[in-house]
Amino acid sequence: MGNSLSFLVSSLTGLIGLSLGVIMTYRISDRGKRFEGVMLAFTAGLMLAIVSFELLPKAFEIGGLKIGLIGIGIGIIFVIVLEDYLDKSKKIQKDTDNRYIKSAILLSIAFMIHNIPEGIAIGSMIGISDSEGLRFAFAILVHNIPEGMIIAMPLIKSKVRMVYILLIVSFISLSMGIGAIIGLTLSQVSPECISISLGIAGGIMLYVTTGEIIVKSMNQWKGRSITISIILGMLLGVLLSHN
Repeated sequence: MGNSLSFLVSSLTGLIGLSLGVIMTYRISDRGKRFEGVMLAFTAGLMLAIVSFELLPKAFEIGGLKIGLIGIGIGIIFVIVLEDYLDKSKKIQKDTDNRYIKSAILLSIAFMIHNIPEGIAIGSMIGISDSEGLRFAFAILVHNIPEGMIIAMPLIKSKVRMVYILLIVSFISLSMGIGAIIGLTLSQVSPECISISLGIAGGIMLYVTTGEIIVKSMNQWKGRSITISIILGMLLGVLLSHN
């Protein structure tokens, strides 16, 4: 299977999985503040689990603790700088419909970085065996569905139209295709580079989850249901990370 087909398989894997998550979230949105708060809390718990039980363990395993921690630090510094820039935007400050845009931008960048190593893995598997690569790609597709929900929630809250959300996830999916070409073309990918990229994505997601998503969920609704939703999201993330 050549580079073009590997790029197509990996890009479609990301696109289909993320789009399914977006469509599911879109269909259950606008059901009141309590429901919106619960959904935000659920996606926050899901993201924490993905970071804690998948991204960071892989980063530490591939490149070692030191390299992974450096990546996390870079991700946090990057998101702080970007957050300060976005906070200066008058449109985001004044338009209440756009108060979730910052979270959406930061999460989109994080998942774009996160998808590159996944694409590398798909490309590497295809280089060994087409059938093994396709089976692995399907597993990644299923895994991308909740990630699509995470990306979609703040965009839907900001009144972004479905067509534009799908365009955003299409762009994010290209990073997985690029990663597949890298994995198929290069005989050996630097473990340090993969570890740092996973750490950066993990750092961004940790910062956005704790500083943005959880806070917004609690602002939407005060109550035990928010805590329970975070826990349920984490449990689902644990199941996905161990499959």
